[in-house]
Amino acid sequence: MAKAQAHVEVLAEDQQRINAFSRLHMKMQELERKLASEKRYLEELEDASNELMLSDDDNVRFLVGECLVHFEKDTAEGRLEEVTKEAKDSSEKTAADLVDVKKQLADLKAHLYAKFGTQINLEEE
Repeated sequence: MAKAQAHVEVLAEDQQRINAFSRLHMKMQELERKLASEKRYLEELEDASNELMLSDDDNVRFLVGECLVHFEKDTAEGRLEEVTKEAKDSSEKTAADLVDVKKQLADLKAHLYAKFGTQINLEEE
């Protein structure tokens, strides 16, 4: 026979933790989407770098904003390296932020499950 669990009162502090968990969960999902997008962008930059190396043209078109600008091949390679470095730095920062958010979520989840047990569900569906 299953033992009925006693009702646990939700204090204002507990509600703040639940709300913080919800905000962090949304932030985690946003960071995961951002990281996936940044990884795709890095792959595209790598593909562009490979195509640039294989190119026989002295002048190449380089996308700046919404315009294609003609650059000499060496200038384009330098600019592509700069853009790739910036993208890698951004991706590494996003990954670090994601790790931090996941740690905070784990701490909150542990605290909330310790208090509420099976009366609260914090798992993704």
